[in-house]
Amino acid sequence: MLIGLAAAAGAFGVAATMSAASARADAYSDIIASVDGDLSYGQTAFTTASADFASNHLVNGLAELFNGVNDDALSAPDNLLIGSVEALTNETITGSEPWGLPAPTSFSEALSSADSYITEGEGYFTTAASDLVSGDYGDAAIYDLFGADIVTIAPLEELLLGASVSF
Repeated sequence: MLIGLAAAAGAFGVAATMSAASARADAYSDIIASVDGDLSYGQTAFTTASADFASNHLVNGLAELFNGVNDDALSAPDNLLIGSVEALTNETITGSEPWGLPAPTSFSEALSSADSYITEGEGYFTTAASDLVSGDYGDAAIYDLFGADIVTIAPLEELLLGASVSF
């Protein structure tokens, strides 16, 4: 009887372990899909940038070039880290979204957008701090990393786009 009980407990333990391992494998598949999505968005933006440059649309091409670089160099590593935090804390994997840096029509519009990005990023940092305190580590990672990108990268790119409008 004890052997039967031990076998049943062992089978239950194996089933629970297999379920957890399967869920973990699915999470990492989702992370890889998210990073692959970022790289695909980047490739699409690079293709659009090339077409814009070929058509002599400098500002639009430059905006798409920045979007492609941001998708490849910022979003892909960010989503690898965010997805890992979400997987380790048993949260749903968020996924990827393309960068959407718009092409301004004037330097003053670019300056206004740069200021808006800084304000938006500061809001992300506040949200990240709140999420961290409440134990929502996945969202804290999202808002912290996106806030850093929005505060440090997007305003500079927007100002470069604004300067290129005059050419």
